[in-house]
Amino acid sequence: MTVALVTGGAGGIGTAINERLVEAGYTVLAGDLTDAPAEGGVHRARVDVTDATSVDEFVAAGARLGQIGAVVNCAGVVRFTPLTGYDEADASMLWEINVAGSARVCRAAAAHIVDGGAIVNIGSLTGSFGRLEGASLYGATKAGVEAYTRYVACELAPRGIRVNAVAPGFIAVPMSPSMRAVSGGEEEVLKQVPLGRLGETTEVAEVVEFLLSDRASYVTGTTIWVDGGVLAR
Repeated sequence: MTVALVTGGAGGIGTAINERLVEAGYTVLAGDLTDAPAEGGVHRARVDVTDATSVDEFVAAGARLGQIGAVVNCAGVVRFTPLTGYDEADASMLWEINVAGSARVCRAAAAHIVDGGAIVNIGSLTGSFGRLEGASLYGATKAGVEAYTRYVACELAPRGIRVNAVAPGFIAVPMSPSMRAVSGGEEEVLKQVPLGRLGETTEVAEVVEFLLSDRASYVTGTTIWVDGGVLAR
């Protein structure tokens, strides 16, 4: 029984990833700030990625379900942080959840994940795209996720563990107030997408599942953008 750990498992993209991994045959332990009963083959647990003890307990719970073969770091937050003035607490939260949170999960999981397993960190097109007002610190943390992915991929390569990132573009999930502030809303977003539509959460989940699978056996240390062509312009 191969276990997949998914943080941010209660969000829109996280939920789609959970469902896709169950379809692919994984036992999924989805972690978020609130737990819920198991449903549809997905086990649930509470995890706060800013707390090392909470992360350790989450990973240990996954290990009790079986061999951990896959980890997806999907926990993340967006905050509106314009250069002209932002809340220091928001800046700290962006770092603690988006970058340090992923690092805590990888550190804890490294002791349990089987050799030959795989990790996927969820980035964002904002890590490579500088034209969203007030998203500079969010984008910087997502660029950090990509850099962290490359380093960990090299560190874990001797064990055959592959580490990659998936960077979603504008995805059809309810916009948080912060995302609406940085993006200008759905109409403004669509003007920037060559394919002319928002992405679906299932389209992100498909790429995540691919990177976790043996079909991506020679892919590590890279980022795949799922952005409808935004970065091609």
